[in-house]
Amino acid sequence: MIGVILNHRYRIVELVGTGGMAQVYRAVNLTTKKYVAIKMLRPEYRDNPEFLRRFEREAKAVLHLSHENIVHAYGVGQYEGMPYLILEYVEGRTLKEIVQEHGPMPQKTAVNICNQVLDALSAAHAAGIIHRDVKSQNVIVTASGKAKLTDFGIARDAAASTVTFAGSTVLGSAHYISPEQAKGMPVTAESDIYSAGVMLYEMLTGTVPFNGDTTVSVALMHINDEPLPPIELAPSLTPALNEAVLIALNKDPLKRFDSARRMSRALSRALRDPLWHPATGRETPGENPQDDTLTKYRTLLYREGAGRLHGAWKIAIVVGVFICVLIGTFLATRSTFSGRSDSLAVVPSVLNKTLGEAMNKAEDYGFVIDITEYVPSSQAGQGLILSQSPGAGQNARPGSAISVTVSAGPDIPSVPSLLGKTYDEAVAALAEAGLRVGTISYRVSDVAIGYVCAQTPSAGTELARDGEVNISISATAMNISRMPSLLSMSLTDALAALNDMGFAHIFLRYEGKDGSSSATVLRQQPSPAESVPINMNVTLTLSGHAPSAYTSDIAYNLDISESGTSVMVTIEETVAGVAVERILFEQTMEKGEKVPVSFTATAENSGRYELILYVNGAEARRQDANFTAKE
Repeated sequence: MIGVILNHRYRIVELVGTGGMAQVYRAVNLTTKKYVAIKMLRPEYRDNPEFLRRFEREAKAVLHLSHENIVHAYGVGQYEGMPYLILEYVEGRTLKEIVQEHGPMPQKTAVNICNQVLDALSAAHAAGIIHRDVKSQNVIVTASGKAKLTDFGIARDAAASTVTFAGSTVLGSAHYISPEQAKGMPVTAESDIYSAGVMLYEMLTGTVPFNGDTTVSVALMHINDEPLPPIELAPSLTPALNEAVLIALNKDPLKRFDSARRMSRALSRALRDPLWHPATGRETPGENPQDDTLTKYRTLLYREGAGRLHGAWKIAIVVGVFICVLIGTFLATRSTFSGRSDSLAVVPSVLNKTLGEAMNKAEDYGFVIDITEYVPSSQAGQGLILSQSPGAGQNARPGSAISVTVSAGPDIPSVPSLLGKTYDEAVAALAEAGLRVGTISYRVSDVAIGYVCAQTPSAGTELARDGEVNISISATAMNISRMPSLLSMSLTDALAALNDMGFAHIFLRYEGKDGSSSATVLRQQPSPAESVPINMNVTLTLSGHAPSAYTSDIAYNLDISESGTSVMVTIEETVAGVAVERILFEQTMEKGEKVPVSFTATAENSGRYELILYVNGAEARRQDANFTAKE
């Protein structure tokens, strides 16, 4: 896409970010000479109706919003069947990157950024739009401290009844998702407020409230677990701000702030009045010296929980509880021995139904649905009921709950942080998360040479399994070269260009699709214009056919420790005076002991050649093979 001109006006300059749904490019307006951002749907999703709908929703949302804290949209278009958005280009970093690099923020800074996001949400809510994916990755902060909310890809009309986490597609990010989203219930503006609360919690403490091994486990924590009060992770936090965060994170939407504007006002008040209680609205004691004792008592009560109650109050509470227990026992006993029994109803089957269908059917029969848990499943579609209790056909009291287990679909990997890792460590971390390395580039940075200094998408982003994460590795300026474009060049010219630049590790792969013996470059890795060190491997994929006059039968027995291991065998040759390795065999192998690998290798001349076996890119073995004329 680099160099492509869209709408006769915007020339794409570089790729600046990659997400689960789209790629973002920096482009220049040829008329004004100003930069814009082009957000384009990824090519693999151009025929996916769900992603097309999401992209269309984002376009409708941002084109109707105009606010200083929302990334401005200039227009829409389409390029070779892929829709794109023309957006304001914001020079800055995501809030996630800032927190990961610097840790917890000062209270005033965190509240300032959060209030800007709340102002953006207030404008969106006033326009009838719920964002539904508020998170620190979707907030860009400029050098001057201006916060811009972006990515309305899963926004919806506030009047619509929407199912998010448990619908046909998981929407919203697990670490920031509201309990009602995780349950598959309709969302309201309060869902955005919950997510903003998570983001504020992260800014103040350096971590999100809930962390787990899978997106499902994190979603269940949002439903069932209470967050650790932020003041316990950041003791310098004021009681008022601590309470405001916990109000935003209340499991019950009706007990949160009822608007983004009200939450913003509460946060500002909490900064001015550290002992003010947002939930009760009580004022902080004034300047009267006799109030000092009360002030200290309220601070102690707030930080220690219940505090110490007067002895008389303790006795009164114990007596009250005892009386309530007696009354409850009496009523339950009388109901049991009176012989009264409510009529029972037959429990319907809700298996393999969507959560919405199950709720409707249960209601028709006089029952309610209670979600026990979400379980990853590659067999059952997302949001389908996997099990129920009581089972279909059993009798139960009308109004009681049918407990269900819901499929969360295949578990969605979350991108790990790769910053500061070596290449091998990054590959291992991505493999553990179900992801893989995409493009690799090199740049001069403050990070130690040889370690990852940048990545896209950023840590915490959710990607489809086996998705790609692009990394940049720190290097010195003297060792970095700009990769030339070798596409369509003859093999001889391409090797000469690489040799002149100092590249010494060159691999050749023949495809032989055109039926000719001449070889030209079809593809290259690294890609043209990438900044790479001269000791990096270069792989050229060629047209034409590999030399095949002489052959040798090759066989290995390999111990493969884990499935997905890549195995490659090459032969050392000299082409046009340049030493290369031609790829004879490459395949991804399944786990096993003494896994057979056999193939017929080819060479241009007879005699002995050295073959090199690579496992997961690392040299594992060298051996000589004798090549003879074809029979």
